[in-house]
Amino acid sequence: MSTPNKLSVWWRSLRAYSLPMTLLPILCAFLYAQALGEEVRWPVFPLMLLCGILLHAGTNVMNDHYDYVLGFDTEEASGSSGLLLQKLVPENYMLMHGRIYLAAGCAAGALLIRLCGWPLLPMGAAAACGAFFYSHPNGYKYKGVGEPAVFLLMGPLLFAAAFYTACGTLSAVLLLPACGLGCLVTAVLLANNIRDEEMDRSAGFVTLPMRMPPAASRRLYLLLVAGAMLTPPLLFFSRRLGWTVLLPLLSLPMAVRLIRRVQTARRPAADLKTGPQQTAALYMLYAGLFAIGLFLCA
Repeated sequence: MSTPNKLSVWWRSLRAYSLPMTLLPILCAFLYAQALGEEVRWPVFPLMLLCGILLHAGTNVMNDHYDYVLGFDTEEASGSSGLLLQKLVPENYMLMHGRIYLAAGCAAGALLIRLCGWPLLPMGAAAACGAFFYSHPNGYKYKGVGEPAVFLLMGPLLFAAAFYTACGTLSAVLLLPACGLGCLVTAVLLANNIRDEEMDRSAGFVTLPMRMPPAASRRLYLLLVAGAMLTPPLLFFSRRLGWTVLLPLLSLPMAVRLIRRVQTARRPAADLKTGPQQTAALYMLYAGLFAIGLFLCA
């Protein structure tokens, strides 16, 4: 087997396939502000993207480090990059790079605050703390509260920060799209934790499905996906946006198939082997259609 080159190792370490889950909500927030008739500050859009992506990348890389050193990264685990497990990088590679990304994300955030206003400071501080403590040795990922934290951080908080960056205002109008996107990104993590419940229990850390009866965690998955699918019609009728805001409903057949698959899985480790990846694909499709719909509404 050939040794991967440095560029491919770096790219793999980022788990770059997950970064659109930060990119797309930021884009949707800017487009939503534009669709509502706000004057949008598009020149700061790249800086907002850079800040979000750096914090997300730092979270991914540090998660790899702590999963490995705490003994949770095994041959059976499928969520990490696998670089440490396969000895392709030194043990401190992930920790060092993760800290660099988080520091760079905070620096980009400080510049964003300087350009767009101090109300971004508490949102940025919450985002930085959420990124740093996700898989810290005492991280909330290992305490069974990953799903609610991810919902808040990558739903309302990220969308609100991007919306404020876009137009300099905050209001209740951003809650519907923020919660819709937050529901789906949380469903990705929940699908992963439902699938890996037995492995996680044997590894010694707690996830939300362990705190709930099996049927309850599956119902929660249904509610999260259904909540996302209800968002476009609610936006259409309540915000008087054009019909194109309904485009995310084109992902409904995929959503129904995934809901059915999760509800009927008898052996989650096998039956939901690709469940998290397929839920992530649903998120990408939904958010991409949402962005197109909002752009056409403007």
